[in-house]
Amino acid sequence: MNPHATTLPEAFAVVSLADDTFEDRRDVIDLIATMRARTIRVALFGTLIHRPNPSERDNAGHQPHRLEILREQVHEMQTVRDLMAGEYYHDNFASSMCTWVKEQAKLSPDAMQSISTMVELSEDVLRAASHQDQNLAEALDKHFRFGRSGFAQIITEFCNQLWASLDEKRAADTAKANQATKAVGEILTRLEYIGKHVRLVSLNASVEAARAGDAGRGLAVIATEFKTLAEEIQSLATRARGQMDTI
Repeated sequence: MNPHATTLPEAFAVVSLADDTFEDRRDVIDLIATMRARTIRVALFGTLIHRPNPSERDNAGHQPHRLEILREQVHEMQTVRDLMAGEYYHDNFASSMCTWVKEQAKLSPDAMQSISTMVELSEDVLRAASHQDQNLAEALDKHFRFGRSGFAQIITEFCNQLWASLDEKRAADTAKANQATKAVGEILTRLEYIGKHVRLVSLNASVEAARAGDAGRGLAVIATEFKTLAEEIQSLATRARGQMDTI
């Protein structure tokens, strides 16, 4: 485990996914999917360090660069493992994102175990390569054998699971948005009705004010105010419907 990793607070266990976006979650799925390619790179560069290409010039000069690439691959793999374990320390991930991945990982213990094992085997390769250890050959052999035992398929199936969960979330959000839109539409219909009723009252008040002559001046003022209020209600309702249509 990363020594600097921070355990995800228990409070985050029920946090909504509202503070992350579809693009954020897609990026996390892509990060997990790269475990397949990174596993291959660990095997490739570990092999090049163990058995340099005899036809390549300045093999010794290339070794530090290969070791750095190997170290980078292992680090990214550790990030995926810690993310799935619920330990988040990556500044690019929202807490709700970590919760989502952690809960999905609980549904796929085989995927979590396979990733943890692959990270450990990759760490062994990096450790042996860093010290030019004689155990590098053995570490590579174990890495190769585990990688060929269906690891890539496990990663693919877990990513498919994440995509399915994401689709379900989007469907739920869409249904919720449709319900909210329907409710707002009903409120606007009611407002439009009230606006029409207020306008009718203002017209009646204007008629009565005209009949009363000078005595109805006060009523005429009230009728005008009611008419203005009715027009404002109608205008607001119309603008709100127009904005709803753009959603």
